[in-house]
Amino acid sequence: MVKLTDEIKESLAATKIAYFATAAKDGTPNAVPIGAFKILDDETMLISNQYFSKTLANMKENPKVALTFWGEKGGFQIKGTVTIHTSGKIFTDDVAWVKSLKPTLVPKSAIVMKITGVYIIKPGADAGKKIL
Repeated sequence: MVKLTDEIKESLAATKIAYFATAAKDGTPNAVPIGAFKILDDETMLISNQYFSKTLANMKENPKVALTFWGEKGGFQIKGTVTIHTSGKIFTDDVAWVKSLKPTLVPKSAIVMKITGVYIIKPGADAGKKIL
């Protein structure tokens, strides 16, 4: 069980854009910038889908993903496994959250990412090291 530290949570909260990576079943990679993401709890994140096309198709074929971010407070790579929600409480909560940020956005699905690992992305001897 991976639990995010306060340092990681603060760093992510201060980041405006993250890069979300997926791969198709055949291994073809895809990475997109995203802005609608947040921590649900110490082990889980929410990514709201407004525009995913290849990304959504990839997650349906292969639920393993990575989210990489860098901001004023540093950055990390978070890996995990996703589930896709298009109805129910998770989805309706996502719609309400996104509408509160920008009323013109229309979420198509709520992506729940169960965190499986966190890695250092800072340059140096520990670059790429798994820390959680």
